[in-house]
Amino acid sequence: MVRLPLPKQVAQTIRTRILSGEWEPGDQIPPEEELAHEFGVSRATIREAISELAVEGYLVKRRGIGTFVREPHAISGGLESLISITEWIERHGYEAGTSYLKLFRRPVTEREADRFAAWKIREVAEVHHVRTANGTPVLYCIDVFPAQFAPETEDDLEESLFRFFEQRFGQVVIFAQTEIEVALATDDMASRLNLAPGSPLLRLRQAHYNQHSTLLLWSHDHFVPGKFRFDVIRHRQ
Repeated sequence: MVRLPLPKQVAQTIRTRILSGEWEPGDQIPPEEELAHEFGVSRATIREAISELAVEGYLVKRRGIGTFVREPHAISGGLESLISITEWIERHGYEAGTSYLKLFRRPVTEREADRFAAWKIREVAEVHHVRTANGTPVLYCIDVFPAQFAPETEDDLEESLFRFFEQRFGQVVIFAQTEIEVALATDDMASRLNLAPGSPLLRLRQAHYNQHSTLLLWSHDHFVPGKFRFDVIRHRQ
């Protein structure tokens, strides 16, 4: 495993403290000298780590006072609305981007063959990508769909996958069945989301259906805590 530079190691630990709730929004973090002593590094290393976390939106510096955990400005919305991640991010005034993208084809598994039975496929396309909001990683996505809908190059998937399906193939995602659960970040996910391995993530496992009620896309979306908030309206029965 590649060893991270010291500033990134420090930033990762501080980020974990914030996401775990050990340091809450509005809390003032310890001064540079105290943190340098705790981590056994120079104050310059602490400054670099704090600057990185400030850019990511976790910390805010107040001149002459200190550094504080920023009040969260989460990307929020109701789960009853089905829109792409790109649209979700942009609606909150952030610039949506992609910091990692990998596309490959592979043989379909028996379970996937059952799920995508209507397409009678032998191969699926699998896409792993990290979505960003103003350059900060907020989500790790794993998408699986029939290989016949795969683009020729990864460049076609830089933006919304929903938009790509609709514009290129006339396949419109109409509804999705969603399961919500907690998952732990793998080493690869953690490194790409700037988290510690094993950090908790909110995972949405979703089956997306097209205008003919045929399964088009199976996705696992892993959301960084504090970056997204989901609202659900519940009715008493």
